[in-house]
Amino acid sequence: MPEDGTPKSPATPDNPRVGTRLKNAGLNSNINFTGLTDRAPNSIEAHTLLKYYENHPLQNNLMEIIFRHYFTDGKYPDSNHLLEALNESQMPNIDKAIEFSKSNENRQLVRQEALSYSQQGISGVPYFIFNKRPTFSGAQPPSSMKQEILKALAMK
Repeated sequence: MPEDGTPKSPATPDNPRVGTRLKNAGLNSNINFTGLTDRAPNSIEAHTLLKYYENHPLQNNLMEIIFRHYFTDGKYPDSNHLLEALNESQMPNIDKAIEFSKSNENRQLVRQEALSYSQQGISGVPYFIFNKRPTFSGAQPPSSMKQEILKALAMK
């Protein structure tokens, strides 16, 4: 994937950027998937940035902001918007985090980690594993989640 991602087709009634299933799943979770970003992202820099904060208690907050910026606000996850997300999330050590995320060595480690997950059959997020058994990925209705959790509990 090129550093600046790949262009998306224009949204049309016959080819919306956000499908009905995803749009409805988002609305049920108070997420407005807009399809405003005109490019599919190369997310290596964002994932490397999140790796820097891997054990920080506010890492999830940063992840949610990056997610909202892309999927709702239409902001491509480039260096400028990642800096904006860092400032909004009030993360510490921003200069060190940016330096870490720009390191080719760190980016390569993140690529290798992603490849490892792909080789295990993980192809989407979120990805759910119950009792060490791959279960499903992507947005799921609460009834499906409940059914799988109950099944996993019954197996214990």
